[in-house]
Amino acid sequence: MEQLTTIAAELKRIDAGRTRPRPQQATHPTHRYRLTDRFTPDELNQLVARYQAGEMSTALAKESGIAKTTFLRLLAERGVRTRSRKLTAAQGETILRLRKQGMVICDIAKQVGCSYDSARLFLLN
Repeated sequence: MEQLTTIAAELKRIDAGRTRPRPQQATHPTHRYRLTDRFTPDELNQLVARYQAGEMSTALAKESGIAKTTFLRLLAERGVRTRSRKLTAAQGETILRLRKQGMVICDIAKQVGCSYDSARLFLLN
């Protein structure tokens, strides 16, 4: 008899659980993947203009919250030629001269206008 009352109590508990409404789930914000959804045409034009004025693509992409490859694709879609990633001969000479003067690579890169890794790899070769 004791087992029957236990089973009856469990069935009541199960039945009560079925009739309870489910708690509301929090809705997650949707991600906007397309650039046209994330930026206005004026904002995109400003990014392109800043790149053409000489700012680095990595810095602009990071500031905008997009990947560098996405930023480069944006430039390509707008017909903008990207700057050469290789160091010019003048930059190479400047790197060598400044390094011989004892300047650290970080400061050399800033003065020459290239990344730290570009200056470091140039000095290794």
